[in-house]
Amino acid sequence: MTAFVPSLLAKLTILLALGLVVTIFLRGFSPSLRHVALLATLCAAIALPALTLVSPEWRVALLPAQSKSASATAVGAEDPMNPANLTDAALGTLASPQRTASGEVGAVGAIGRAAEPIATPSRAFAGFPDLSFLQLLWLTGFVAVIAWLAIGRWRLRHITRTAWALIDADWQVVLDEERDAAGVSKVVRLLSSPAVSTPVTWGWRAPVILLPEDAPDWEEAHRRIVLRHELAHVARADSLSQLTAGVTCAMYWFHPLVWMVERRLRAECERACDDTVVSHGTPPAEYAAHLLEVARSARGFGAAGFLSVAMARPSQLEGRLLSVLNESRRRMALSPVARMVALLLAILLLVPLAAFRPVARAEAKGADRGQYAVSKPGASKRVAPESKAKSAKLKKRQAADTTFRLSVPAKSGGTLSLDLSTGGQVIIASWDRSEIGVQASLSGRDWKNTRVSLKPTATGAELESAYAESSGSHSSRNVFEINVPRKYNVQLRSAGGSLSLTGLNGTFSGHTGGGDITISRTTGEADIKTGGGEIHVTDSHLNGTVSTGGGTVRIEGVTGDFKGYSGGGPVIVSKGGGTTVTRAGGVNIIAMGSGSGSGSGLGATAVSAVSSNRASTASASPGGAVTVSTAGGALSIPAAPSGARITTGGGPVTVGPSAGNLYVSTGGGRIDVGPASGSVSANTGAGDVTIELQGPARHSVGVSSGNGKVTLLVPANLSAQLDLETAYTNNLGHKTRIISDFPVQITETPTWDNRQGTPRKYVRVRQSVGQGGGVIRVRTVNGDIVLQRKD
Repeated sequence: MTAFVPSLLAKLTILLALGLVVTIFLRGFSPSLRHVALLATLCAAIALPALTLVSPEWRVALLPAQSKSASATAVGAEDPMNPANLTDAALGTLASPQRTASGEVGAVGAIGRAAEPIATPSRAFAGFPDLSFLQLLWLTGFVAVIAWLAIGRWRLRHITRTAWALIDADWQVVLDEERDAAGVSKVVRLLSSPAVSTPVTWGWRAPVILLPEDAPDWEEAHRRIVLRHELAHVARADSLSQLTAGVTCAMYWFHPLVWMVERRLRAECERACDDTVVSHGTPPAEYAAHLLEVARSARGFGAAGFLSVAMARPSQLEGRLLSVLNESRRRMALSPVARMVALLLAILLLVPLAAFRPVARAEAKGADRGQYAVSKPGASKRVAPESKAKSAKLKKRQAADTTFRLSVPAKSGGTLSLDLSTGGQVIIASWDRSEIGVQASLSGRDWKNTRVSLKPTATGAELESAYAESSGSHSSRNVFEINVPRKYNVQLRSAGGSLSLTGLNGTFSGHTGGGDITISRTTGEADIKTGGGEIHVTDSHLNGTVSTGGGTVRIEGVTGDFKGYSGGGPVIVSKGGGTTVTRAGGVNIIAMGSGSGSGSGLGATAVSAVSSNRASTASASPGGAVTVSTAGGALSIPAAPSGARITTGGGPVTVGPSAGNLYVSTGGGRIDVGPASGSVSANTGAGDVTIELQGPARHSVGVSSGNGKVTLLVPANLSAQLDLETAYTNNLGHKTRIISDFPVQITETPTWDNRQGTPRKYVRVRQSVGQGGGVIRVRTVNGDIVLQRKD
């Protein structure tokens, strides 16, 4: 053992250092190759002790030669039975009578027989610490690391048992599509839990993907990107790789190079999955944006993080972003067979290292030569270490001028999505080029804090503006002048600002928080809303609607089934030489073409709406769904036996007994529904919501309130998946609650979230009731959620 342990440590150090050096030489290759090299290094480290013990010895003369006299002197100095080294007491012991095994008493006169009882451990292991102490110290560290791994495993199992299964159709469709694309044949469980802050994958034989508790709110594009990354981990069996790294760290916990290799292995694992996502067609810039979004909420995961692979760790983010955005790199992915072959080659190369035994050089035959010249089989050339590369930093250049241009290629028939969190004036016109050109002019107090990006998407392009730093209030004046191919669609979501469309052919939808809308010489479908401002539509052929919360609507020279709405101003329609003016107040609907003036029913159902400042009432006869749309005012629907779609700019809505699909939306006001035997979707800008469900049908419920209490009256034998969330802001003065007649597990976020403006915390319930079934999803702010069982 005195020779084995130092030899093993020396070989281990050489092996680990060699693995790290190899990754430096593979810097220009794909992360998958570097990951295999590091994994092979750790596997070799695990096998090294056993191979060293069982392999044949490969003796190489490397140690300095010793003369016979020198050797004799050295041995004599260490020999406890050398008479020159014995004390008077020891000599007395040798001369004293000894009892033999047969019981006879005699004198021990042979030095060799006296050596065994007289030699002490300190003499036997001279120059090396007591092995009993080293073994105890190693065992303590080994048990500590194994215990840490066991705790992590237990915590992952506990989180999995208490997590909420994402089994709704939207998630399962995306999961199945991405699983097939990744070549994963195993069943993958998809769960959501408040215990995780970033997507996490663990498990080798039965893989599990854990997502944060806000995952049900993700858009489909973000869901697809995250699952594509996590399924790449599953396809690569990265959970098994991390388990291997954990066992190696437990065996050699005292060696710093082992921990360095483990950290590099984890980093290359994530970069390899990044490359997989990009190589499957995701634009690098788009993927980088999703990666930043995930990393923003990531936090430490403790022991469980050692055995799992997390999508984003802030400590690795800068290097990963640079790697993703570097389109000149190789993104080659290694197949499972290639990875196995690489590991086997590493083990074969390990055999010579395990068999290596340094021995003393032969004694010099000539005094003038001093030593023999010894050839060294397999001697390698010395390689000068490469200089450390300077890490690039991801910086955004702050332009001194407030005006700049952006452009991306575009094909006719695509869609331009505008997501303008900062707001701004938007001017869109057509041109004959196959590209989208944007000239952005930023001004105002917070223009330096504004970030603008234009990036291609699968359907066209997306223009996004946002504030880099969140605060209580912002002030900016932005103008976006945009040119697109003539046949192009536009989707708008803006915090505020005017919109102008000229010379386009396509579908136009969305809303702005406030500002004028101007449309001219345009063809297609429109569904555009503004919180307040003038609307002017001229010389166009359109189907659809435009609406404003308050302001004049002018429609001149427009053909098609087109309607205008205003919550607080006149609607003026000029057609065929005549002009129709409808004053604001109550229901304010102007129809053109085949549209009706006050509302329309599906099938033979007729719906009436009273144009006055009093409450508008509509009813439906059996046999057809009801559609009612008003600019504002209270609405009361006595019954909707075949379902209904009801929208109002503001005011309370009451719906009696209903079946089928019921959709209710109001800009602000109370909503009362029920009893309902079908699905219900209820949305209000601010106000309480009460929904009564009845019958054994599969109930799917979606409720959203910007501020208010939500009460659900449900059957006693309810079977559903609950997804309940209420947020309370830090200026409310008390916590909001989830009160349930059913046993539920309630969680609350520990920190204040300021991404929505006013800092807030979330109280959530995500679990199944009964046998599961439809999803009951509730979102409200500063209001309680009550789940009450009906008798």
